[in-house]
Amino acid sequence: MNAKENSPRRQFIKKSAGAAVSLSMLSGFFPKGYINLTGPERQISGLVRDSKPAALKRIALIANTYRNSAHADVIGTKLFVGIPTDEGMVAPEVQIVSMWIDQIGANDTGVRIAKMNNATLYPTIAEALMLGGDKLAVDGVIYIGEHGDYPKSRYGVKMYPRMNYLEQIFRVFDASDRSVPLFSDKHLAYSWLDSKWIYDRAQELKVPMMAGSSLPYCWRDPMLVHPIGVKISEAVAIGYASLDAYGFHVLEILQCMVERRAGGETGVVSVQGLTGDAVWNAIDAGKISKELVEAACNSIKGRVAGNMRDIVKDPKAIIIRYKDGLKGAILMLDELVDTGWAYAAKAGGKTVATEFVLDHSMSYSHFSYLTLNIQKSLVTGKPQGPVERTLLTSGIIDMGIRSSVDGGKEIKTPFLNVKYSAAGIEPILPTAPRPTGQSIGPWPPQGYEFIIPDQFKKK
Repeated sequence: MNAKENSPRRQFIKKSAGAAVSLSMLSGFFPKGYINLTGPERQISGLVRDSKPAALKRIALIANTYRNSAHADVIGTKLFVGIPTDEGMVAPEVQIVSMWIDQIGANDTGVRIAKMNNATLYPTIAEALMLGGDKLAVDGVIYIGEHGDYPKSRYGVKMYPRMNYLEQIFRVFDASDRSVPLFSDKHLAYSWLDSKWIYDRAQELKVPMMAGSSLPYCWRDPMLVHPIGVKISEAVAIGYASLDAYGFHVLEILQCMVERRAGGETGVVSVQGLTGDAVWNAIDAGKISKELVEAACNSIKGRVAGNMRDIVKDPKAIIIRYKDGLKGAILMLDELVDTGWAYAAKAGGKTVATEFVLDHSMSYSHFSYLTLNIQKSLVTGKPQGPVERTLLTSGIIDMGIRSSVDGGKEIKTPFLNVKYSAAGIEPILPTAPRPTGQSIGPWPPQGYEFIIPDQFKKK
């Protein structure tokens, strides 16, 4: 038996070949290779493929850093060993064959995982894409530009080298006269100018590009998906922590919902970032809807009871004025919602609200649903989310942080005239209101215990 067949990933998937499940029982969202965990002992049962699978798409994984719980781990490792979902494990339909890691420290796990799965670690991005040759030799690329040790800008924003590394990827595409599907994690870049360059370059090279946050693909309690063409007059999204670290996630919550409104997305005319008492003053003045803020916060099951103004020490907000008249805002309310995320809107003539729910188990399985969408994008060549969404949110967060640091002055943004439609894109979403089943464990598979984050290790 060769090393490839005996790898921990293949052994883990192989153990799922127990009692078969009827295809008709599976949601149409799930690809072939679905693996289910059932029974009181959570033993693995599975589904035998009904035909010989096509060759797996060969993927290059480019990452700033690859350690326990970093985005390269919670996305990349799932594509090596299996994707945990509510309904069970999903066998990957792509194969990571090459990797490049910018920063390899003492806590690195990526080098070990690559070796375990026969993925070659290359010294440059170009070589990882060309598999050591002189032309593009992979079927898709995943760039995880989050985490790592990089300097901060004059606005306190971590200057991840996303444009630098994506430019190297685009250069290989250009020199090879061929582009393949590309996923880029989180912001397109830390600045609007870099983000716009990335978008324009991808358009020039006709790259099927998907980007952004895991939040648009996580659980919603209650399930809320606006129908395309809904009328929305105002919307807010709630989160916690800094605008730099998590504000982008909250903007992606807001944008993935409001982009479905009548007329589609037409762009943003101004952005204003506020901190401290200026946030409460904006609510009192009606610039941010008090009703929607309360509705969103009340949808979060773990919110702290009491008056938010007494609880939240340093509120932060970004007010967004859309070209079509829509009023939008995000608020970071740390002590009130702790690790909660939510959305509320005046839509279809009524107020609606939902909590965006993450999985806080070792599986980090909200990244499972992002990974399913990445995988489908890589396999089909059709992005599972509009890259224009991430272009717009990248610009809004940049302008919002600049405004908040510069005293809260409203910034006119005629350059954020981003137009797109979400019609025709059907993302893979969980159907349960909160994580369940294999989403919450057991994880990781045998042989991968070393990826368990310190906070989950038994003392």
